[in-house]
Amino acid sequence: MSSLRYLRSAGIAVLVAVGPMLIAQQAEAAACLTSDVTLTIGATLYNPISCADGVAQGGGPTAETNSLNAQLGTSLVYLDKSDDAGTPTGLGGVTFVVTASGGNIGTWTVAWTDVAGLPNLPLVLDLGVGLFGGNNGSGYLFSSVLLPISPSSGSGTFDINFLNNGEQQPDLSHLLLAGGNVGTPTNVPEPATLGLLGIGLASLGLLRRRKAPTWCSWPSCICAAALTHLRGR
Repeated sequence: MSSLRYLRSAGIAVLVAVGPMLIAQQAEAAACLTSDVTLTIGATLYNPISCADGVAQGGGPTAETNSLNAQLGTSLVYLDKSDDAGTPTGLGGVTFVVTASGGNIGTWTVAWTDVAGLPNLPLVLDLGVGLFGGNNGSGYLFSSVLLPISPSSGSGTFDINFLNNGEQQPDLSHLLLAGGNVGTPTNVPEPATLGLLGIGLASLGLLRRRKAPTWCSWPSCICAAALTHLRGR
């Protein structure tokens, strides 16, 4: 009986000693990975080129965008966020609307609309994505993302790995999108360029047709040559 009590006491002592270590290991936050967030537009899959933890949640879109820039080392401007029901903002001539599912792992979408002003679609830009939940956040930087005229939206995935104040991985509170470094895609021909190219191809076809040799049987060729000679006189 005394041996059983001893083993039980020893077992409790081991649990007391090891328990906090196990809890600490479970609560340890994983550093952000560039595979945490993806974005697909048409047939193109984009992955972040870098990420950063410690993006502060709260204070409104401007404060969160400033914290996102500070951690990523960027100078992006706020575009929209998934819990912003107001009028979407954007980059002058292009506005954005962002939506996201709930949960710790989920999906998100971004749609863009060409409005009055510059820039115009299509365009290339850098995008910053901020994941927020439990008064914490992580940021992800996408480089040289092409926004075409069609399709006018893209979708992606997210996976939260940071911890909240309760040492748990939180559900998504909202996803924030920022953008900047706007440029014109070099591999998309302008309409005027396409028109000139068509004219050039048509002219080339006419020249080749005029230079093509004419074949005939020998009597008709002799007659044609004789008529040409007489007209020349």
